[in-house]
Amino acid sequence: MLHIESERGVIPASFSIRFSPSAKLIVVVRRFVQSFYTRVLEDTEMSSQLALATHELLENAVKYGTTNDAVLGVSVVAAAEGRDGYDVDVSIRNSASPENLTEAKRVIDALGECDDTFAFYQEQILIASERERGSGLGLVRIAAEAGMRLAVDIVDDELEIRASAHYTPDLS
Repeated sequence: MLHIESERGVIPASFSIRFSPSAKLIVVVRRFVQSFYTRVLEDTEMSSQLALATHELLENAVKYGTTNDAVLGVSVVAAAEGRDGYDVDVSIRNSASPENLTEAKRVIDALGECDDTFAFYQEQILIASERERGSGLGLVRIAAEAGMRLAVDIVDDELEIRASAHYTPDLS
């Protein structure tokens, strides 16, 4: 793995944590991610985007998980050779009901098919105002506000949602 140390930070910088997510811990972990990556990347905007994705994915694990066990991973690595910048990734893996798995897949597939993520987000806000249970906005918010791509998979019989992006820092 390539190790970059410069006035812009130290890369790679990755961690994973397995714990029982709760509403009380969402804010604690979000603040850690934001603080840690602000120091590592020396970029408050990128660290805020990582923190937003962390918050929304943890909130989903708390609301829709079927056990008290989840694995959160956050990774910032040097981009593949020939590309500037970093590849960033935030993932959550936890158990979920078949209904919640289907809904996560539906939302992520719809995001992949839309041309304008922000317009899609605005449409989903209107739809959410009519829902009786859950807003369904967390995953869409990651794509619209943090500019990250989402993917869903089943790993060891658990739901894994991954938010990823390529980031090129402004070195000016």
